Amino acid sequence: MSRVSARHRKPSRSPARTSTPIRHRKLSPITSALRRPAWAAVTVAGLALIVAAGLTAPHLLGGPLRPAAMDNASGFHHHRASAQSSQQAGAGPVSNTTAGFSRLRFHKRHTHSTAQPQAPAQAPSADTASGPVTRGTDCVASPHACGFPDATTTGANCSQLAPSGSITVTSNGAVVEGRNISGSVTVQASNVVIRNDCVTSSDIYPVHFVSGSNLTVEDTTITGTGGGCSRAVEPAGGSTTMDRLNVSGCEDGIQMYDHDVLENSYIHDLAFTSSSHNDGVQQNGGSDDVVKHNTIFNPHNQTSCVNFTTDFGGISNITITGNLLNGGNYTVYSRSGGNGDPSGVTVTDNHFGSADVFGLLSNDGSVTWSGNVSDATDQAIGQ
Repeated sequence: MSRVSARHRKPSRSPARTSTPIRHRKLSPITSALRRPAWAAVTVAGLALIVAAGLTAPHLLGGPLRPAAMDNASGFHHHRASAQSSQQAGAGPVSNTTAGFSRLRFHKRHTHSTAQPQAPAQAPSADTASGPVTRGTDCVASPHACGFPDATTTGANCSQLAPSGSITVTSNGAVVEGRNISGSVTVQASNVVIRNDCVTSSDIYPVHFVSGSNLTVEDTTITGTGGGCSRAVEPAGGSTTMDRLNVSGCEDGIQMYDHDVLENSYIHDLAFTSSSHNDGVQQNGGSDDVVKHNTIFNPHNQTSCVNFTTDFGGISNITITGNLLNGGNYTVYSRSGGNGDPSGVTVTDNHFGSADVFGLLSNDGSVTWSGNVSDATDQAIGQ
């Protein structure tokens, strides 16, 4: 949260057969036969067959049955399968050779299960051979293993980009692309695209949308340095779409106003000082904003991951959905700051970690809360 709203800081074998054993017959007839050369070869071959049958199926000669090959009626046992089923939760993605099979789910303990018969191995499809393996718990440890954004799926490869200083954009429809910028990007035009860039800045706003409309910032890494960065993106113009951003090093991650969308992005490692009031996303007055499918971490026990508070105006129609959220005094704020209570706020289908101090939600007025789950258990969780 910006310093102007600092007052919102809040004080988280089967049994053996019992049939009568076969009696030993006198061997004198056989011995006599063996003395006859014409029958010798045939008799020896027959004895060999009898011995082989006794080894492979001893019960045919009255011996005990061999141990059952099944652990139970449900499936074959294999030592590898038992070893695999004892992996702990969150052990990482399944390799491509096993990605086509269903996996057991684990909840913070070792479990041993009898392996079930499996279909013959097949080559994984294109969909399973590439991309993250989705799991339902411990997503905070490895967001991409659950399908959430992190450093592996967001931002740009800075080392492959052309070095640049600060840029000011004044032409409508301009595209700023493929730059490794030391400084800031200031936008004073409409329909501008900032794409596949890195912005490393000690400025207060590394990306500053001053005027115009319809800014797009995508596949970009924004890193605040030197403690001077207040917010990585300040879209004070109009209607900004932010997609697949990797944001760190600023006191706050993203500021929102009206008709702004933040999606598929990774906000983490916010700058922390003794006077910080960190928010991953902050809005102090506006409407029709969407925070969708992001990973937002705020481990500093300061303010929030997502904060909508009416400090400078009313707040309405806010959608917070499908995110991985962890940290803050309260993870989500929807509070009155002097301009009424926020309205139309929905918090749905999010994964919540356990790093909050006081709770998951601090709200004035009503908030629609549904489908939210604990990251530790993947079970429904209340406010």
